[in-house]
Amino acid sequence: MKTMDELWKERVRDYIKELQKYMKYMFNDHLLFVLIFGGGAAIYYYSQWVKTLDSSFPVAIIMAILLAVILSASPISTLLKEADLVFLLPLETKMQPFFKKGRWLSFLTQAYLILLVLAVCMPMFVQVTGKGYKWFFYLLIITVLLKYWNLLIHWWMLKITAPYSLWYDWLIRFTISGLLLYFILEAASFWFIGAVLFILAAFTVYIREAAKNKGIKWELLIEKEQARMQAFYHAANMFTDVPHLKGRVKRRSWLDSVFSSIPYGHEQTFRFLYARALVRTSEYSGLIVRLSLISALIILFSGSLYLSLAISLLFLYLTGFQLFPLLRRYELKIWTSLYPIDKSQKSRVFLQLLFKILLIQALFFGVCAWIGGDILQGAIVAGVSILFSILFSKMYAPKRIKKLLFFP
Repeated sequence: MKTMDELWKERVRDYIKELQKYMKYMFNDHLLFVLIFGGGAAIYYYSQWVKTLDSSFPVAIIMAILLAVILSASPISTLLKEADLVFLLPLETKMQPFFKKGRWLSFLTQAYLILLVLAVCMPMFVQVTGKGYKWFFYLLIITVLLKYWNLLIHWWMLKITAPYSLWYDWLIRFTISGLLLYFILEAASFWFIGAVLFILAAFTVYIREAAKNKGIKWELLIEKEQARMQAFYHAANMFTDVPHLKGRVKRRSWLDSVFSSIPYGHEQTFRFLYARALVRTSEYSGLIVRLSLISALIILFSGSLYLSLAISLLFLYLTGFQLFPLLRRYELKIWTSLYPIDKSQKSRVFLQLLFKILLIQALFFGVCAWIGGDILQGAIVAGVSILFSILFSKMYAPKRIKKLLFFP
């Protein structure tokens, strides 16, 4: 029988191995190119934007909200598996060291994000307030302590099964963290800071007493651990096949009219299948919507032609590159191999669908540039984006498909 320490070490070892297996595909040459190009452009334009800020800019509110979101989002890595519900349930009273290590693993992995966000926000904070960069270390200590508090409270709340308890848990932790950071950033009176700290302490005592002597909610912990891993698998699936991925399919009958334009016939088989998969599955439709909205917001408020062009091309590339897994969606379905159709239909239909998606997105970016700037800027962004969409779908994508050996 393994000790809890041995079991934890084995789970961490397997977890790291699982991450490494997919991250070598995720951080490939293409993604690194995009990160370097996009990161360099973002740093340059951010530094230029920071220079335009004055004391009227609400930096304290922005930083407090941003940090509060990161602090209150505190998933706990338990590394539990479905079989643990049977085999580890009798050992529940001896599992506290195991779960404590899980909280520390969560704390260490999430502390990096706090460090990154603070590093990004500090130039803005120093420019507006005139305070020195030594505040970075003060804020880092405060946010790290708040992160541990958020994780601890969330862990206790996972033992409470009251209706909507987890939603209220997040809302209260977000509010307390945000208010405390806001008063500190604004250098408010000690009485305001003290009042928030009193509420924090009272809430901590209340939740600790409410969770005392409560049993572990195994089903909930396993469900959350699986959801956490599925989020990683969804990200990895954009770069390679992930057998563990469980797709989420929604009917979305209100979009049935979209498929009425597809002619009936065996030569349209994969056109229908890919279109259905694109609309029904969140990993594809959600991806397109998220990337389009994020880039649209940046283009709308940038006011710069060059930044709008860079963002348009970057997000068109991200959309096109991350849609490649759609091509292999039905590869493991034996019934698609029985269809009496030409195998080349898959690649041909996929490339046509890819071009249509990028074309619509390019036009959308052009409209956003027009609204955010003028008609000339919109026309330039739309024209360059359309040209990029043609080159990507007609030249790059076919070579990419052959290189990845999608087809024998």
